[in-house]
Amino acid sequence: MKTYITFILIPFFTLSQIDTIYFNSANPFSFKDVITDLDSQEKQKVYGILRLPNEFKNEKIPLIIALAGSEGWAEHHYEYLKMYREIGIATFEVCSFKSRGILSTVGSQIDVTTAMMVLDSYRAFEALSNHPNINSKKIGITGWSLGGGVTFFSAWNPLKNAINSDVNFAAHLALYPPCIVTPKNLNFSDSPIHILIGELDNWTPAQACVDVLKLI
Repeated sequence: MKTYITFILIPFFTLSQIDTIYFNSANPFSFKDVITDLDSQEKQKVYGILRLPNEFKNEKIPLIIALAGSEGWAEHHYEYLKMYREIGIATFEVCSFKSRGILSTVGSQIDVTTAMMVLDSYRAFEALSNHPNINSKKIGITGWSLGGGVTFFSAWNPLKNAINSDVNFAAHLALYPPCIVTPKNLNFSDSPIHILIGELDNWTPAQACVDVLKLI
C-alpha cells in the first residue's frame, strides 16, 4: 500500500512521483499587454504535470519547466524530459494549450500566444517555488519551437520585470526557437541562455537567432 504525506501549503501538494499542479495565469495577447496592462488581462487557470525522478528522495531538487511547440506535447519532448529525471532533475510540463481548450496552434498562432505562455512559465515558477521538494534557486526553463521562443523571451527583462522581478530562472535552454523578433531594448537576463538549432532549418531559421544573439 502506498503512503502519501500531505503538506498543508498553498498551493496544495502531495508527495508523489506525478502531480497535476494548477495555478492562476492570464491571456495577454502581446508582449505590450504584459508590460503595460497585465493587471487588466482576462484571468486564466492553467495546469501542468510535475514529475519527480524515479530515484527521488524527500529532499529539495532542481526543476526544469518545459513548454511544447505548436503541435503540443509529443513523444520526443517526453524523451528529453525523461533524461532530465534520470539525472535527478524534476520536470514540469506546462499545459498552456489544453488549459485553454486548444489542441494545436499550427496555422494559427493567435489562439495561444507567446505572451500567454511566457506568463504561464512565470506563474508556474511562482507556484512551484513553494513546493517542499523543489529548490527554488535551481529552476530552469526549456522549450521546443514555439516553446523555444517562450524560453528565449522569458529571459527578456522588460517581461520579467513586468510579471515578477523576483523570479530568476537559473538557465534558459531554447530548442529551435523562432527568433523572428529583435527587440529594440536588448536588456536580457544574466542567467545562461543557450540555443540549440539546426543550421539548415528552413522552418525556424538559425541565422535569425545568430543575428539577435550578436546584439545581446
